[in-house]
Parts: sequence; C-alpha cells; structure tokens
Amino acid sequence: MNQYVSEMIERIDHRFAVDASDMSLGDWICENTKLRGRPFNFNRYPFQKQIADDMHNNMDVIKPSQVGLSEVQVRKTLGILARYRGTSAIFTLPNDDMFERMSKARILPVVRDNRVFNMTDEKQTRSKELIQIGQSFLYVTGAKEGDATSISADFVFNDEVDLTDQQMLSLFSSRLQNSDWKVNQRFSTPTFHGFGIDEGFQRSDQHEFMCRCISCNHWNIPVFEEKFIDLPGLPADVPLLEIDEQMIDAGIIHPADAQVVCEKCRAPLDLSDMSLREWVPRYAQRTHHRGYRVSPFSTDRLSPEYIIGRLFWYRGKDFMRGFFNTVLGQAFTPGSARLSDAEIVKCFTPRQDEPSPRDNSMPTWLGIDVGRVCHLIVSQGYSEHDQNVVLFEVVPADKLIERVEELCQLYNVVGGACDRHPYTPTAEGLRDATQGRILPVEYRGTRDVNLVKDQLEEDKVTHGQVNRTSMIDGFVKMVRTGRTTFSGYGKYRSAIIEHLKDMVRDEQPEKPATWVKLNGNDHFFHAGAFLYAGIKLQELNHGLYSDNRSTVHVGTATLNENVSSHKKTRAGF
Repeated sequence: MNQYVSEMIERIDHRFAVDASDMSLGDWICENTKLRGRPFNFNRYPFQKQIADDMHNNMDVIKPSQVGLSEVQVRKTLGILARYRGTSAIFTLPNDDMFERMSKARILPVVRDNRVFNMTDEKQTRSKELIQIGQSFLYVTGAKEGDATSISADFVFNDEVDLTDQQMLSLFSSRLQNSDWKVNQRFSTPTFHGFGIDEGFQRSDQHEFMCRCISCNHWNIPVFEEKFIDLPGLPADVPLLEIDEQMIDAGIIHPADAQVVCEKCRAPLDLSDMSLREWVPRYAQRTHHRGYRVSPFSTDRLSPEYIIGRLFWYRGKDFMRGFFNTVLGQAFTPGSARLSDAEIVKCFTPRQDEPSPRDNSMPTWLGIDVGRVCHLIVSQGYSEHDQNVVLFEVVPADKLIERVEELCQLYNVVGGACDRHPYTPTAEGLRDATQGRILPVEYRGTRDVNLVKDQLEEDKVTHGQVNRTSMIDGFVKMVRTGRTTFSGYGKYRSAIIEHLKDMVRDEQPEKPATWVKLNGNDHFFHAGAFLYAGIKLQELNHGLYSDNRSTVHVGTATLNENVSSHKKTRAGF
C-alpha cells in the first residue's frame, strides 16, 4: 500500500472511531474496544448484546454473579460518552471500597488501553473520581450524598443497587432533571423480594431470555427447578433444593449427567443455539420501564452440575440467601427474616377505636418514631411479655410534645423511648416534658441497653443507647409470639401492616445480623422497636412490674401501692 495512504489511514484511525448512524451501541463497543488485546465481542455471553444496545431511559437489570455484565456496563458507559460528545455520566458504586476497586481495576484500564477513548492531543483529566473523554466527563462515586447533590448529568448508571443506600439512588436520579437524555439504568445482584433491583424489575416490562424447544416448539424460561432440571436418580418426593452430598456418595443421584430440559416434553434444551434464544417481555405494554432478568441459564456456560456444587457450598456456610442471590440471580426472603401478614393480622383486635383508659394505674409505655411527621404507639402492660397497644397515631412534629403531655394526663405513662437523631431538640424536649420517662435513644453499641448519664449531674439520665438488632428482634418476637395485641388502630390498619413488613433481617456468615428496610415505609415498625427499648431501659434503671404480675392480675392494693411508689420516683429516671 502507498505509504501516504497508510499514514492517512493511521491518522484517521487515531482521530476517529468506527461509527455509523445505524450502528448500535453494542456493535460500536465491539468495533472500537478490545479485551486482553483482542476485539471485544459477545460470543461468550450473547444475551449481553441486547442489554448493551438498550438506551431506555429507565431500566433495571437483575443479574447473578460472574456473567460479565459489569464489564459490559463499564464499556457501555464509556462508549456513550465517547460517542455522544459533550455529555456527562455518573457511575455509582455502593461504597468507597467498591468504588476504589471498580475505578482502578475496571474503568481506568479500559480507558487507558483503548485508543477510542484517547482521540485527542489535548491533556485529559483522568483520576479515579473524574474521567474526561474528549468533551465528555464520567463521574465515578461511592454513592455519597455530596456527589448526589453537586453533579448534573445526562446518564446515571447505578451498579449493585441492592447494596446502595436507596435514598441516594433517588438523589442521583434527580441529577438528570436538566438533561435532554435523562437516562437512568440500574444493575444489581438481587437480595430480598420487593427490595432494590427486584422491586424495580417487578414494575418493569420484565424481559426474560427464553429458549425454544426444538422437539415441541415450546418456549421456556429455564430456572433451577425440578420442571427444568433432569437429575438422574432424583427421587420423586425429594425437592431439588433438598438434595445433599450423601445422595451422591450413595450413588442415588448423578449431577454430572444433569440436563436443562423442556418443561413440557422433557427434551434437552440447547442453551447455546442463539437461533433458539430470544429476549421476550412479559408486559410489553409497560413501555415506560424496561427490565431484564439474567439467570444462570441465560448462558450455556453454567451447567446444572456447577449450580448443584454451589448449592452444597452455600448450604455448608448456612447462607442460602447467597445461593439464591449470587448463583441463581433470584431475590430471597426466608420466612423467619420478615414478619408475615398472618403474624401481624392475628395481633389486631376488633377494637379499632382507642379504648377509654379504665385503670389509670395500668403501666403505659410510648414508642415514638420522630420525623417531620411522627408515628406514635401507646401500649399498656407490665413487661414485654404482656403488652396491649391501645393507640396508633400520626402526629406533626410541632405538635408532638403537646400530644405526649396530653397522653401523660390520660394514662399512667411510666416509660418509653424515641429516636434521638436527627431531631435531637425534639427528642430532648420529650425527655424534659415527661420528667425523663420518655428517653431519647441512639442505635449504638453491642450492649442490648445502656443508660448515659449527664457528666455534671450523675443522677440525671440524658439518653439511652441500645443495640439496634436486639431491640428490633425483641419487638418482632412480641408480635410473632402473640405477646402483644393491637387496638386503637383507627384508619392505620393497612399502614401498620405495610410498615411492619418493610424490614428484613439480613444474616450473612461472619457478620452481625442487621435489619434492612425495603421501601422506607417502616415508621410504625421503629415506633414498636422504641416501645420495646423503653421497656428494657426502664427495667435497667428501676426494674419492672414483672415480679408482681401474680398480684397485678387480681387487682390487690399491693399493686396500687407499688404503682404509686413508682410514680413518685419516676421523675428521677
């Protein structure tokens, strides 16, 4: 070839990407980027192509681990910025550790090693937080509030949504308001049902990667269930998820011979033949919200034998949620981790209205979730083993102290708690207005309950500190075991059920258990937790009435004397 032509082609290659008006983003990525020195392609995971091409402005993608979507997501983000000049994108990770790893190990190497992202003679801004590509900019962040309120963008890509503070996701989405593009796409391994990426996918058009059976032409959505898995030797009465390694040792089952089969005719499915595979939406009419669910059988590279091996591994770790989330790409909420409708509903009594206080000597407790609008629970009983909630109420913050003072006139309020942060003045105002009966409480420390006293006045308790998980566990146990009843719920019955179902107990190996909110509608739940905390703090400070419960039930004068004595001393609490 003529050397001048060669030089001209080289200059063109250096200054221009391979592009065309009808070229999809996935094709652009393949034409212009390399992986390990070779042109990038979708040959290993063909299902990725449509996701890479999709520029829908509202998209949720559920993924298991190790199916290459993080790599695609990075290249897609960078490709958009290189292709559409003068745009900006935000790429979020759940925390700073993940941000550091992703930026240094995934994003910056792709930018450095591909010429298409370096087609300028001008010096480019390149750091782990800010990457310039021509006239476009990529902001990479660990989902911090400062970044969510200071950066405007045309595209927001959220990685690992379920590990990210859900309120931060909303803040980042708001950064698109001034853009003509307004594209927000979210990717994540799922965690719990109805939370994060699973919640988004359920609202979407729900694309599934289907496979046609060549024997009967039936279209399948293969998953790890008996109707899709032919495991030789599996007894008819043994569920697939309950097999164990002893069955292999005994020669009963043979995982190496397991196949993915058609649910209709049981013929083997050819997961590798892309002419038989297609992304199909369940709800095509939901054009406003795109969703994709990737499963281990979206590819032929993850065999049933491999999945069975991971099942044994996660069961050995006593972490079945990890198996469902990372291997199967499915949300998972064990029944013991969340209050059910049945457990909550059985607590309700027919007494919808607040009953009139019949006995002012009955010990009464308040639990308050403080906010701009406060959620309040009034309960009567002698310990956490015997509580009847007589009132659920929602009160504006500026009326809260006044309302609590009214309740103290109606009931024998002996204790209670509210959250100390972030509305500390309101919480301390409640403490002072009730002579220390309603304590501000911090979720802090490993001890179940702890009283913090004033440094100058040692007899004065300023607030309590409680272990968050222990307090929530205690309230959940009250509900689950029938130790509490709900009356006086008025118009809030459905809201109470919703709030009490909004928290899930997250248990992972070698980590303390913690309760995770799903949608943020959890206010009566936390009011209940503070109710329980108030009872335990009172027990720590003065002891409870539980020692006299046999006397209480017969209504003798001994109880009244005990209550009167307690009322005289409670101001020192």
